Amino acid sequence: MRKYLLLFFAILLGCTVKSQSFSNKGKDFWVAYGYHQVMTNGNGQQMVLYFATDQVTNITISIPGVGYTQNLTSGAAPAVLTSAPIPKIGAQDVRLQTASVTPENKGIHITSDRPMVAYAHIYNANVSGASILFPTNTLGKEYYSINYKNTSNTDNANCWFYVVAADTGTTTVEITPSADAINHPAGVPFTVNLTQGQVYNVMGELTSTNNPFTGTDLTGSKIRSIASGTGACKKIAVFSGSGRISITCNTGSSSSDNYMVQAFPKDAWGKKYLTVPTSSLNNNIYRVCVADPATQVTVNGAPIGLPLLNNFYYEIAATTAPLRIEADLPIIVAQYIASQG
Repeated sequence: MRKYLLLFFAILLGCTVKSQSFSNKGKDFWVAYGYHQVMTNGNGQQMVLYFATDQVTNITISIPGVGYTQNLTSGAAPAVLTSAPIPKIGAQDVRLQTASVTPENKGIHITSDRPMVAYAHIYNANVSGASILFPTNTLGKEYYSINYKNTSNTDNANCWFYVVAADTGTTTVEITPSADAINHPAGVPFTVNLTQGQVYNVMGELTSTNNPFTGTDLTGSKIRSIASGTGACKKIAVFSGSGRISITCNTGSSSSDNYMVQAFPKDAWGKKYLTVPTSSLNNNIYRVCVADPATQVTVNGAPIGLPLLNNFYYEIAATTAPLRIEADLPIIVAQYIASQG
């Protein structure tokens, strides 16, 4: 059955970011090979990177922890370049297949000699998810994971988030899962120490092994870099996703896709968002996420009038209407495209 690419994004208007220019164009990026459910059954998925350039650009993709390097050169502008698949077998296998117990040397580092726009795509046939990448200079030190109710038509479809250390030296990260994760109970903070390029992957527990298959929703999990005895808190990159998920207007689960999205740092959240329904698959669901439960949120000029879930988000049911979402304190908005059926 045909499945559609699941997009998950936020549209930010009028945001003034503290002491940084938040642009998706840059020369230095970090990402990892996030979990796809097919990794447990045949390993048929691939991960590739895309680069959009406006001039001839030399690009290096490296995975320092396993000694991997790939070099590319874009053509004359405008150009879109696709990388070779990221390694998934042997000594250079960098897939995040399971929940981390200790830090993993699997961070993927992308550098270029000219500013460019970068994307990551993990797919298996039509089961596909992609994310834009944010340059290292835009990264922050505090994040929240935004996931969704993890229902799927296949088993082993855990939701997840991972953190990558982007700075040199030791980066101490405090993680507080919002729901039960493998090896980590809900609401209990724990810390990990990462060096540059190391990754720590958190995966939600599975809650049903019958169709529809379900797992915990890690939305609202807090990930922050903290000061340690050796120095101040440092920049990190955070990605959220699911090995496979079905997002529907009911409890059905006829099709599913993996998804992945790079998280906005908390200091890049805004106060005004405009949404537009997506073409064809125009039933969109929204989560309005607040760091402070006292935040006053309005939708199209009226109070949101919905319960605050998990002390972190409001969920707006499937709608085909455009929305103007505003708040008196910074918020982040996730827009979900419903799955086929």
